[in-house]
Amino acid sequence: MQCRKFAVAAALLSACVVHGVTLAEPSHPDSPQVVHHAQGTTTIPSVPQRVVVLDLGSLDNLDTLGAPVVGVPEIKADMLPDWLSKYSSDEYKKVGTLFEPELDTIRELKPDLIVVGGRSSGSLKDLSEIAPTIDLSTSTSGFVPTVVQNLLTLGSIFNQEDLANQRAIELLQSVRELHSTAAEQGTGLLLFSVGESIKPQPPATRFGIIHELIGLPSVMPQADAGPPRQRGKGDATEEQTQEQIAQAEARKRKQLQDEAKRLQKLVDRDPNWLISLDRNSAFAERENGNELLKSDPAVSASNAYASNKVIYLSGRGWYLAAGGYQQMQHAIETVQTAFEKSSDND
Repeated sequence: MQCRKFAVAAALLSACVVHGVTLAEPSHPDSPQVVHHAQGTTTIPSVPQRVVVLDLGSLDNLDTLGAPVVGVPEIKADMLPDWLSKYSSDEYKKVGTLFEPELDTIRELKPDLIVVGGRSSGSLKDLSEIAPTIDLSTSTSGFVPTVVQNLLTLGSIFNQEDLANQRAIELLQSVRELHSTAAEQGTGLLLFSVGESIKPQPPATRFGIIHELIGLPSVMPQADAGPPRQRGKGDATEEQTQEQIAQAEARKRKQLQDEAKRLQKLVDRDPNWLISLDRNSAFAERENGNELLKSDPAVSASNAYASNKVIYLSGRGWYLAAGGYQQMQHAIETVQTAFEKSSDND
């Protein structure tokens, strides 16, 4: 068992070197420590006793390590993953949204550490004027190593190195076991659904990081991703002329046609598995993306769908709390269960 742990630790060290991971410098609990994070370095005078966190993936990791959280974003209870539902209670002060922190509220809490990431990372400068602030955003290139880095960084900050090391080893072991299973599963295609649209996702993108976690090769290379969506363009407003509105509608129809062709092209490559991530389920608007997949002619006619080789991942977990230890372990368990069930039916 010890040899196995050392092997995992060696793999972690290798991943850290390859992806430029820099861990927090260990220090005595009462001494200042310099913490390396996504936007530079921050000096933390001592072990924090009052933490405000504005990123749910980071909240997951703080919860895992038993950190003293006093402030969290305003999130409805039915939008939080089950393991974070307690943070919707009045015991934890609500300090704004995932995008816009309430600076005055945070200032009143007198935190000695503020953690941002992802959606809230743009607020680091303003928040740093209140208390030491670190950005624990994850990367789309080397996603798993950055999650491990964040865990170990928090372990150092809170003098919980042993627990953080243990969780890191557990996570890496789970990933390695999942990759071993996935090696026999062929290929996959990640489908992100929002509203009535199905948008395939290539690896090393915001949601394509799921391929890295699972270890399932994608039938979709980056070259097939299509042009990025231009927010706001094509939406009609009262000030637009009828001609402009008609042009906007035409662009939208063309975009939908292109998306349908792209999806058909990818499904024609016959992925062994479809991985479904549904944004609407993150907001309790539907259970998952199954009905949408079923209604799409390309998806429903695929061999993967006909064979029930569809993995439905948690929208609340991936859309809102990606990068958390508990969230990732739940995702790994979901995928492993799907693979094992499929093997039993073969």
